[in-house]
Amino acid sequence: MNSQFCIPSLPETPHCSPNQLIQLASKLPDATISIPSVDKVLEAIEQGKADQLSKLDWIYCIHAKAQWDQQNIDRSRKTSAAIWKVAISNSWLQHQLLWRLAVYYGDRQEQVLAQSLAESFDIFANSDLVSHLLPVQIIRAFRSTKAGIELAKIACEQRINRTELLNIIKEDLPIWIPLFSRFIEEITPYFTTIRSPNQQQVRWLLTCLDEMSDSQQINAVNHLLTNLYNNIASNHSLLVDWLKHNYRNGENWYKLSDPARQRLREWIGGINYSDFQKLVNLILNKLDLENFESNRLCSRRDFWANYSNRFERLRILLPKTSQIAIGYEIQGDVDLLEDDGSDPTEVCIFDFGEWFVVEFFRGRGSETRLFPKNSRNEQILFGESTLSVKRIRCLGGDKHDHEFLWQFFCRQWLANKGINPNPGTEPYRNPTADQLQQRENRLGRWKREIEYLERQHRVYV
Repeated sequence: MNSQFCIPSLPETPHCSPNQLIQLASKLPDATISIPSVDKVLEAIEQGKADQLSKLDWIYCIHAKAQWDQQNIDRSRKTSAAIWKVAISNSWLQHQLLWRLAVYYGDRQEQVLAQSLAESFDIFANSDLVSHLLPVQIIRAFRSTKAGIELAKIACEQRINRTELLNIIKEDLPIWIPLFSRFIEEITPYFTTIRSPNQQQVRWLLTCLDEMSDSQQINAVNHLLTNLYNNIASNHSLLVDWLKHNYRNGENWYKLSDPARQRLREWIGGINYSDFQKLVNLILNKLDLENFESNRLCSRRDFWANYSNRFERLRILLPKTSQIAIGYEIQGDVDLLEDDGSDPTEVCIFDFGEWFVVEFFRGRGSETRLFPKNSRNEQILFGESTLSVKRIRCLGGDKHDHEFLWQFFCRQWLANKGINPNPGTEPYRNPTADQLQQRENRLGRWKREIEYLERQHRVYV
């Protein structure tokens, strides 16, 4: 099979005369190319014509300044200072210089900027027009021997965590440099240097802890627990609540060091004891009590102060009359005590880890009860929304009085269950024979009273 193809015809190539091009070119203005140089930039600055310099001029000057300095050592600092002065009112030049300066200090790459430009940064940074700018403050931090601590301080003052800080400056500074990654590890070391942190600073700390990796957070919490003063923790229940929620139970508890675990127990106990102490003081001030009732409450407040490190949880139950009198002045886990016909009394339930301790403040009996910590008792004492005096007493448990010399014997009673006072607590003096006899006489009456109440309560329930 034979195929024949037609050859397409092409248009003729036009005949162009070079004379026309030469004629056209002769009519164009002379073109001159300005080659950038450091000297050109410096001359323009000296003549007050810096605004006429192109971006290409500035880029070349910044790039070549280090080499120029080697040939003009005596003029290197003065000329760099002049460049920074121009940058005060030139936002584009500011950005170019600050970006490179951040790399210079943050990544230790000296080749990105002349040393003279780095060393004369203060000429720029001390200007009232720019000293407040966040990138300027960050560069100042980079120049410090404790750059991480200084960055943490800036973040605290701005009330922003690391992620928020980087989002703010990502257009102004190279956020990939190592210092921006490492300073999160300096958050708690910086926080522990604050003498009296306020609530806003505590909230800032918690947002920083929340964004940390697991290992970073463990290290941060260990440092916090072993370096922060107890009085700071006692003033900030928000901090203690966060630590209790995240570290008191579960596997994180065992990742803490022994000193950190001990300190967390103390902090939790201190917060809970302060609620108990405040409740006693409010009752003393707001309710019309007999002298013997006031004295008894004061003695209990002082007694349990010796166990403040051990309070893991606290539940407060108030009769209606006390709730009306105290109002909302007491915070924490506070509930209304159901009226079951018992003598009016406030009730505090303490969680001591392996034991629950229940304190009846007033009325007949007015005892302390000790219950083992099991699921049933926990559900009733801390889980049920409504409790009454009779409901609690019907759970049984070991009982202790508040009669004469009760503190001496109550401490022994608690120690037998593994509940010991805070380290350094002074021992009580041993009672005399006469004191023991006086106590025994009062104790008999108390025992009969408790037996009577318990019989009544069993019938009620």
